[in-house]
Amino acid sequence: MPCVTPASRLFRSALSLGAVAALATACASSGPPAPSTSPRPATTPTPPVVAPPAAAVPDVSPPAPHPFAYAPGTYRYEVRTDAVITAAGDARSDTVSTRALVTYRIARTDSGTISIAGTVDTFTVTNSRTTAIAPLSTDVPFTMTAFPDGRQDGTSVIDSTAVCATPVSTVVAAGRELLTALPIPLIPAAEWTDSTTTVTCRGTLPLIARSIRQSRASWVSVPGDWSRRAGDVAFEIARTTTTTISGQGRAAGRQVNLGGGGQGSSVLYVDPELGVLLGGTGNGSTKIVVDAGSQRQEFIQTVHQQIRLLR
Repeated sequence: MPCVTPASRLFRSALSLGAVAALATACASSGPPAPSTSPRPATTPTPPVVAPPAAAVPDVSPPAPHPFAYAPGTYRYEVRTDAVITAAGDARSDTVSTRALVTYRIARTDSGTISIAGTVDTFTVTNSRTTAIAPLSTDVPFTMTAFPDGRQDGTSVIDSTAVCATPVSTVVAAGRELLTALPIPLIPAAEWTDSTTTVTCRGTLPLIARSIRQSRASWVSVPGDWSRRAGDVAFEIARTTTTTISGQGRAAGRQVNLGGGGQGSSVLYVDPELGVLLGGTGNGSTKIVVDAGSQRQEFIQTVHQQIRLLR
């Protein structure tokens, strides 16, 4: 078995913590990084291939097309994530499992937007290399302003200079990411492409993640994991995502550059008449190059996530 240096353990730890919010974790460094001693630029590797989730059974009677809009009300979700992190040249792997319970309270505003008062009621993390379950956070609040179709309002953009000021930033990001934008009228076979740029974290290291998402809508019979009753039907949004990441920061007194890329496949189920996300599932894989000048390490992180509406 190859020797794991202290720096390699540091990198692995950072990536393991980053898996806590694998979809997107808003974060930033607490200050500007110190000057580097000419570290090599991190190249963008080819991301591993991931298998898409299974599609549902099509249904032949969709509703009349109209723009999707989130309905006012209180909604509670369970979010489960399992991530496996491996390092090049190391047969061992880390498995990080998380479970979050997130409550959304959605209300319409006079300006035509919706306001979201959210709470992460429970957040637990289990790591295969430790016997403890940590952290356990309860009643962590967050707020957002968005358009009715889920697109976040510009005034709701996360402050990347302050978002990592507390250790619960990862918890808050796990809750914020449930609001999925659906910016066109939904009809069977509708297709669209959108892009996002987010500030994300791998441990204490800030990253910029740029994603391009391609989506396709189908009217289907909802699978049992997300249906509320027998014969439940809804739109299934099948989505593929390609992401490139880059960033730099300091860890354990070292200047570290990161770069890489990933891809993912997911399906989401939304009820256009009730204006609610029923849940979904997805698989993703990311290859990350961590460069500390004198040391360089490649990691692969694969993620499976499931979201389920509880009420």
